[in-house]
This record gives sequence, C-alpha cells and structure tokens, in this order.
Amino acid sequence: MAAQRPHYHAPIFLGAAFFVFGIAILQKVLSLFHTNIPLMYNFPRTLLDWAVALIMFEIALSVRQLIELMIEDRGKPKAVLPPDVN
Repeated sequence: MAAQRPHYHAPIFLGAAFFVFGIAILQKVLSLFHTNIPLMYNFPRTLLDWAVALIMFEIALSVRQLIELMIEDRGKPKAVLPPDVN
C-alpha cells in the first residue's frame, strides 16, 4: 500500500487572507461614513498587512508542496498521451 501524502493546508491561509481583506475593505468603507465595526480597533492598512502576510505563507506552502511533488515524481515514468485523431 502506498504512503499517503500529507494534507495540503495552504488554501486555509488563502481563505483567511481573503476574509481579512474583505474586513479591511468593509472597515475602509465604513470609515468614509465616520463609523467603524464595533469592537474593532485596527486600521484598514493593518488588516491589509495581515492579509499580505497570510498570502505570503500560502505562496511559500504552495511552492514547498510543488517542490516535494516534483522530487517524488522525478523517478516515475510519465504517461504518454495518444496523438489527436482529426
């Protein structure tokens, strides 16, 4: 039985980054009307910095996963596709 690959968690960071980005946009729009999200004491630029940090983690994990897959598949033969028949 082949060993299972480890779970890929980078989309969690991507989803969290888009959520934080959405909150930052909402906070910026609300600040135009001189109000804010209750119990939120961060500026939108701070939230955008957090979103960028999460996206950087996602990129790093994605590149790491791709490198591991390339190293794992290096010794295996590649599948040959049949030519297209027109």
